[in-house]
Amino acid sequence: MNTLRHLSIDVVLGALASGSMIVWLLSKPMPWIWWLALPMAVWVIYTSDHLMDAWRLKDRAHTPRHLFHHQYFWPIAIVWLVLLVSCVSWVAMLVPSEMLYLGFAMGGVVLLHLALVSLIGSKVSWLLHKELGVGLIYALGVWGGPFVMYEELRLLAPLLLFVQFFLLCMINLLFFSLYEKETDQWDGHTSVVLAIGKKRTLHIILFLAVCVLGIGAGVLWDQEFESSYLVIEGIYVLMLSLLLAICYKPSFFGKKERYRYFGDGAFLLPVLVWLF
Repeated sequence: MNTLRHLSIDVVLGALASGSMIVWLLSKPMPWIWWLALPMAVWVIYTSDHLMDAWRLKDRAHTPRHLFHHQYFWPIAIVWLVLLVSCVSWVAMLVPSEMLYLGFAMGGVVLLHLALVSLIGSKVSWLLHKELGVGLIYALGVWGGPFVMYEELRLLAPLLLFVQFFLLCMINLLFFSLYEKETDQWDGHTSVVLAIGKKRTLHIILFLAVCVLGIGAGVLWDQEFESSYLVIEGIYVLMLSLLLAICYKPSFFGKKERYRYFGDGAFLLPVLVWLF
């Protein structure tokens, strides 16, 4: 189980679960290649960051996932290279042109993010930090494909759902930084918590939570409590409740990195839409 988590398989499954929710909402069947491209791209992006850290820190890393990537650096790097080449070659040739343009744009965003993270290093910044880049890339990656294939003109409600999803990603990443404040400092990573402190970060998390609920109320009102939006907003509330519980119960979730199990696990909940 730890091996799967260190390899970000839980993150990949969360992306597939969340992506399936969007497909369900938009009633837009996606080509089979998208179901393959999405997990491949998510894994390549997350593993790129972990391999960079493993190369830089070697055996001086303080987190299990970075030590794991250091220990198995070359086998993981070979798989990463094969999947990266696949994404930019035969997968790119099979996806619809709209998704190909999106892929190029996302690739540029990812390269910019990795470059900024590398340049910033351990510098503490109020504006530039890893959480914002990772949250935006993950949310855009999951929602981007179905959005570019969606042909309806009414996009406001789905766009607001995307904003809520992005805010949930940010809450998840912010409380990860709360739990990993010391290891980030030891390993030379920058983060929001290191920039503004624990108390202000908790205030930001509460503010984002209120925004998620407020936007959700607006979406339901605008859609006259249509059943599909009720289902998704209900799942968002479940996700938010779990994330806040993790954030404010460090005595339990801080042990054995439970916060990561449950935090990434929260993004498996969108698959529940298929029960309806």
